[in-house]
Amino acid sequence: MQFFPFKRSLMALLLMTISLSVTAEPLKVLASIKPLQLIAQAITEGVTSTDVLLPPGSSPHSHSLKPSDARKLRNADVIFWVGPSMESFLPKMLTGSKGVVAVSMMDIQGIRLRSSVEDEDHVHQHDEEHDHGEFDPHIWLSTENARVIAREMTRVLVLADKANKAQYQENLELFIKSMDKTDARNGLKIKQSGNKPFFVFHNAYGYLQDQYGLKVAGYFTLNPEQQPGARHLINLKGQLNEAGASCIFREPQFQPAYIDRLTEGLSVRVGVLDPLAENIESGPASYANFINQLVDNITECIQRAARMNGKIS
Repeated sequence: MQFFPFKRSLMALLLMTISLSVTAEPLKVLASIKPLQLIAQAITEGVTSTDVLLPPGSSPHSHSLKPSDARKLRNADVIFWVGPSMESFLPKMLTGSKGVVAVSMMDIQGIRLRSSVEDEDHVHQHDEEHDHGEFDPHIWLSTENARVIAREMTRVLVLADKANKAQYQENLELFIKSMDKTDARNGLKIKQSGNKPFFVFHNAYGYLQDQYGLKVAGYFTLNPEQQPGARHLINLKGQLNEAGASCIFREPQFQPAYIDRLTEGLSVRVGVLDPLAENIESGPASYANFINQLVDNITECIQRAARMNGKIS
């Protein structure tokens, strides 16, 4: 089993094998995390349902595979995942999977990658092999990347299931149009909100920030699995003090006590951002709903904080 980077000739051969072996039974498509499932479901709608590997409440940073996960992997025909710097638990399992095509989205041509190095402004358009650890793996939080991912998913699915080529391609066209509407909607909402700086739980929102020109003022931790250093927390406390009435965002997968300690006595509004789309039901419009919900939560909090600032001043 090969999983990164995929040589296209090898992938085509494996997909041809799948196409020849699948008869009346629908293609079994699996996504590692919910956001990838939402994109894949938009493409497989009307053909088959895309299943998801990680259960609700799980973080891809720390998930441990269960027997039920292993069964899903064994039964899948095609697996879409982010890459080893996100789902670090997957490479070993994929190596032992026979006859399954696993596509790492951080490796696909045209994907836009941000540097994972703190405070380094660096963007990379993938067209060659790279070290995953250099780059921020939260690629699905960019609608531009979502378009690239959807196109690659369509290409892979068409190769594996030629009988449904027309449906996959029609679904792709609908998805691209929905992204255009999503970007127009969210650009307007952000402009109307005043687009003030806000704070996030962990350094995961750079792609969303770049997509819409949002202003992330700071984050509590670089890695959600690790306690941030004392110096970082002291600096962040100073930033929060200077910001006055502002917004900070938790994530439902993590409940660290240090957020409460840092914000005690400050004029902050606390919201929730879920980069894993746990409460979004899978369907053809679900990815757009997911991105819209993130933007709505940000802009609504910014507007409430602005009203709070008005009362304070």
